[in-house]
Amino acid sequence: MKAMKMQIIKKDEELYQYLPQRPPFVMVDKLYEKGASYVVSGLEVKDSNILVENGVFNEGGLVENIAQTAALYAGTKFIDAGQEVPVGYIAGIKKLKIKAQPLVGEEIYTRTTLTHDFSNIQVVEGAVFNMKDECIAECELRIFIKQES
Repeated sequence: MKAMKMQIIKKDEELYQYLPQRPPFVMVDKLYEKGASYVVSGLEVKDSNILVENGVFNEGGLVENIAQTAALYAGTKFIDAGQEVPVGYIAGIKKLKIKAQPLVGEEIYTRTTLTHDFSNIQVVEGAVFNMKDECIAECELRIFIKQES
């Protein structure tokens, strides 16, 4: 992926139809790509972000960015199928590696790929990149999808 070649598909409030999160807890502000098993999101790190501490996007922010990118994938799939977007919860985090934390003013982009989809558990691999295309964080998430009763 080359950061400078990405085109924005949707941004800001346009993403809310796919996400259960709302401000001030939205950690994605762009949708760059969506495929059969993946999406690529973007985020400009702003000082107003609730997970910025002392000018740095914290570790929890990076994990939440990956989780919300996974939610963006699920949301696009459900909307494309004409269904309501369900709520998902992080059920587990594995293989978490944080190599760097972005500063206020930096842009990051995140790719999540669905690797397993059980009845109400999705397993995704996520990676966060800076605009130099360097991987700064990665993990595997297990996400519990709440079934409507």
